[in-house]
Amino acid sequence: MSFREKSAWITLVTVLVCFGVYFGSILTGRVSPRGWGTIHLLLASLLALVLLQVVLHFLAAIQSPKDARAPVDEREKLIQWRAHTIGYYVLVVSVLGLFIPGHLGHDVVDLMNFALFDVALATAVVAAAQIIMFRRGG
Repeated sequence: MSFREKSAWITLVTVLVCFGVYFGSILTGRVSPRGWGTIHLLLASLLALVLLQVVLHFLAAIQSPKDARAPVDEREKLIQWRAHTIGYYVLVVSVLGLFIPGHLGHDVVDLMNFALFDVALATAVVAAAQIIMFRRGG
């Protein structure tokens, strides 16, 4: 497995875990979507995401330093471009979909959480698309 594929796996897993904890806590009612508990949980989730990504990317780079320092080749650029294009479309459609809860009477806090979910979803889709394309061979 190449370093860039490992990087995509790291991104996918850490985004799913960190934002899964955040949104899972809100959906199960352990944390109210309005209040300081949510802000603290969001900050903790973001901090955990950053720390996990830095540490796991560092470990992946140590495991294969030559591969980590290799310049991005044309195939990898194409994979990144395609995956980001797919993620962009997911983000645009999901953000445009925010009109639905907005018109159904959800307040600003809910809309911000929906928007955060949209960003996390688009990030996970980009990582998943990269993994699929690396596995398929481009």
